[in-house]
Amino acid sequence: MEDIVHATGVSRYGLYGTFGSKRELFEQALERYADGMGKQSFLRLLEPGASLAHIRRIFEERVADMCCSEENKGCLFVHTAMELAPQDEELRGVLQRFMKRMSKAFSIGLDSAKGRGEIRADVDVDAAGELLTSTMFGLAVLGRTGFARETLDGIVDSTLASLQD
Repeated sequence: MEDIVHATGVSRYGLYGTFGSKRELFEQALERYADGMGKQSFLRLLEPGASLAHIRRIFEERVADMCCSEENKGCLFVHTAMELAPQDEELRGVLQRFMKRMSKAFSIGLDSAKGRGEIRADVDVDAAGELLTSTMFGLAVLGRTGFARETLDGIVDSTLASLQD
C-alpha cells in the first residue's frame, strides 16, 4: 500500500475509503489492466464484419507491447495466475472469467471469419478461441523471458495458419 500511496499521492485513508480493502483495490487493478490489454480491439471481434485480420491485429498489438518497451514488462494476469491464484479461489475465478471472455471474443471473431471463408470449415471455433487465448498468455510468458519479437511473430503466424486451408 505504501508504494501506491507514494505513486499516487493519495492517502491510505483515501484509498481505503474508495476501494474498501487491499483486495478490492487489487481486483479493480486487474479489471483496469484488462481494459488496457486491448479491450477495444477485442470488442471489434464482436462486430459482424470481424475477420482474421482483426484477430491478427490483436496479436500484433500485444506482441508490440510485450517487446517494444524499454523495460521488459510482465503480464499482471500471468503473474497473478502463477503466484496468487493457486492459493486463492476468488482470484482464480476472476482470472478464469477474464480468460473465458477473451476466448469467447476470439470464438465470435473466428465464427465471423469462418463465415467469410477465411478459416477452414472444420475448425471448432470454441476450441480455437481457447487455443488463441492460451497462445496469447504463452506469448506473454515468452516475451517476459526475453524471446525475440521475430520468434513471437512466428508463433502468431503458425497459430493463425493452422486455422486456414
